[in-house]
Amino acid sequence: MVFEKIGTGKINLIFLHGWGASKNNFTWINGMLDNCTMHFASLDGFDGTMAPKDPTIIGYARRLDEYIKNNNLDNIVLLGHSFGGRIAIEYASEHHVSGLVLVDSAGIKPKFNLSKCIKVFRYKFVKLLKNMHIIKADLANYGSDDYKNCEKNMKNVLVSAVNYNQKRKLHKISAKTLIIWGKQDCDTPPYMAKMLKRKITNSTLVWLNGGHFAFAEEPLKFVEILRQYTENVL
Repeated sequence: MVFEKIGTGKINLIFLHGWGASKNNFTWINGMLDNCTMHFASLDGFDGTMAPKDPTIIGYARRLDEYIKNNNLDNIVLLGHSFGGRIAIEYASEHHVSGLVLVDSAGIKPKFNLSKCIKVFRYKFVKLLKNMHIIKADLANYGSDDYKNCEKNMKNVLVSAVNYNQKRKLHKISAKTLIIWGKQDCDTPPYMAKMLKRKITNSTLVWLNGGHFAFAEEPLKFVEILRQYTENVL
């Protein structure tokens, strides 16, 4: 991971962006939270960085821990959006942090979806036939949109992430947690936010008008929510 550090505030606020995104999703917040030193991550495999040797969420969390320890950071607040939320959940469930902000976070296994199950079955069946040399097929045509659009060296990261259900990790999180969610989010639907609220003991849920990137649709409200949270997190 590569980080851009800005500010001199008491709180070390670490931003972890979503899948296929970059630190620029959040760098516009620079200068809006005077009490924070901001650390904007470029996650491995995105934003011009190298794909990771360890593609797992645990691996991402381990590399985050290396950055925190190498820089002697304390008063840590992790903010993770979507894929970045997976990393934040993993880290906060295994290490002490002062605060956790989950923004339309991934990490919860989706509810049963017949259409999706049929697609998964079709993919596995085609893969089996291909491995048996019965047919020739490009498996990329049978995956999700994210999988189809994913660079070849990042497909193992995506597969590892979507198959890793972090629901069992949530009860281990003790940090004061703020959950911010778009009411119209179709990628990580609102029921996931409600589950996070139920499973994380010390948590608060705040809704925004918008979808998976509601924080960018209501930026001023988003920053004000963060300001109020960071002023009371320590």
